[in-house]
Amino acid sequence: MTAWREKRYNYILLGDYDYKYLCMPVWPFKAGKRDPPTFFATDAWLGILTAMVMGLQHAMAMVGGLITPPLLISAYAANDPTLSTTDVDTIAQYLVSAALLVTSIMTAIQVTGIPLPYGRQWGAGILSVMGISFTTYPIAVSTISALMADGHTFREAYGYLLGTLACVGITPVVISFFPPRVLKRIFPPIVCGVTIVLIGINLTGAGMANWGGGSFCNTYADGLWIPQAGPCTVTNATSGEVTTLSTCYTNVPIMCSGNGDVMLPFGSGPYVGLGFSVFVMLVIIELFGSPFLRNCAVIISLLFGYMLAGVTRADGKRFVTGTKIANAPAITFLWVHTFPLNVYGPAVLPLIIVFTITSIETVGDVAATEEASFLQTSGPAHNKRTRGALLNDGISGIFSALATSLPLTTFAQNNGIIALTAVASRQAGWACAGWLFIFGLIGKFGGVITTIPNCVLGGMTTFLFANVIASGIKIMISQHFTRRNRFVIACALALGIGVTLVPNWAQNNLWNNPNLSEGVQGVRDALILILETGFTLGALTAIVLNLLLPDEKGLTVPEPDTPDLSVQGAEPSVRYSSKPQGKDPLQSQDTSMHMTKDYSTDMQKNDSGSDTPGANNKAPLV
Repeated sequence: MTAWREKRYNYILLGDYDYKYLCMPVWPFKAGKRDPPTFFATDAWLGILTAMVMGLQHAMAMVGGLITPPLLISAYAANDPTLSTTDVDTIAQYLVSAALLVTSIMTAIQVTGIPLPYGRQWGAGILSVMGISFTTYPIAVSTISALMADGHTFREAYGYLLGTLACVGITPVVISFFPPRVLKRIFPPIVCGVTIVLIGINLTGAGMANWGGGSFCNTYADGLWIPQAGPCTVTNATSGEVTTLSTCYTNVPIMCSGNGDVMLPFGSGPYVGLGFSVFVMLVIIELFGSPFLRNCAVIISLLFGYMLAGVTRADGKRFVTGTKIANAPAITFLWVHTFPLNVYGPAVLPLIIVFTITSIETVGDVAATEEASFLQTSGPAHNKRTRGALLNDGISGIFSALATSLPLTTFAQNNGIIALTAVASRQAGWACAGWLFIFGLIGKFGGVITTIPNCVLGGMTTFLFANVIASGIKIMISQHFTRRNRFVIACALALGIGVTLVPNWAQNNLWNNPNLSEGVQGVRDALILILETGFTLGALTAIVLNLLLPDEKGLTVPEPDTPDLSVQGAEPSVRYSSKPQGKDPLQSQDTSMHMTKDYSTDMQKNDSGSDTPGANNKAPLV
């Protein structure tokens, strides 16, 4: 009886997960493959401690992405002359904590899947987590910058952003009632993919700016021209004519702040080196790390760069100081700091586009989580989960704005953890929410996060944002590159990347009339905001062209002589004719060979009727 109880207690605490698989490092040059672990399905029992370990992995994998948007947004508070340095640090610490708290609450709901009337539910009901959306960042920066340029304080500008987000957050809720075929027609993968690529390009530029020392010193890397009292004289180098001016301008070099006590010009060696250390650690972990380490590679690499910065000096000055940690509160919560809510009209349409794109991403993210969890990716159960996730996206957007945080969306990067650990149990999701809540509740945690130097944070965010580009490319190549699709992508990228590289293209003189009425001025501001934001312009271009241009079939060409040139895929963009070369192509189309391979797997339902594998929600992963 004692042995049975001990075994029972061990099962309750630890379950029967293979920790050797999880924690053993990998030698990349070893021949052969590792044996896979046992798979734990959606409702499988993990054990209390095992669930905490799995939840910690998800939380650690998310933290890097969660803290980045609030840190980048709060950096603009430094441009507010009404705020002291302590005020700026306090706002940054609070926004980080608020992001973690909001994410934890909405992740718990997402994983639970709360039943609603009429066969609906609130949340996906699977191991699908929520996170701060990167796609909102470009619009948020444009909105805050424009309002602060008009004389608003940072608190007022951020309040305008939050109020607008709370109003526009209803978009995913409305989309959750659309039939799937309507969504696929208006927003097919080619539109979503090119938009996500453009978002990633925009964000990667922000990451590189921080890597070099900071966004402000990047903007004024050649110095800032400051007016000085005249008179002064200017000599024409060609004619030798001397002109007297009443006002003179002096070029003042700008040093990068946000890196502790170190103040160096943009792109200085210490900045580049510390950011590069994060990149190097990412590669090392990917090569040699155990599944646990690879799941947490982003936060571990960030901590490595942070620790390296802590022991590094530049001209005797420190990159990491303890002042912000000492000033941070021990415990914090939502609404400790508030911002006056308002609505900024010009940002409404761009944010509707953003929420629509994130909604389409959510549809794909839920399907990816279902695939990793060995659940059906079609049928009534799939539709119920997808609509529940979209509903949670919308409610999360509204709640997070009212809770002084940036909007949330369904996170996809945690699907890699499910695949590596073979754990799709919702217990890991609830534990993840618990860890994030603890991180957000501890104010000192936010204080530590705000002491990370810009250059170290930039090294990490550049990698994160480049993953956004990779995700967009993956979505695009899932569609066949017919001439039509290539044309849509080319037009969208031409305008989107062009505006990202040259934002002044639409800012200076496109509609420069000072005598506009207030209503027309609002329309002008909205138009300029769309035209100067690469991914909104690219998304609109892709949507319009995709609806206007008719679909076309794949090109038919003679079959290659060698089997190495054959094309595999669900519906090849190039279809090889079975007729000999030289025959009339019109006669050969009916007998064209569609070289296809079906990679889908029909799910076998268990005795309980669920779509999870195995009678006990646990099965060997093969």
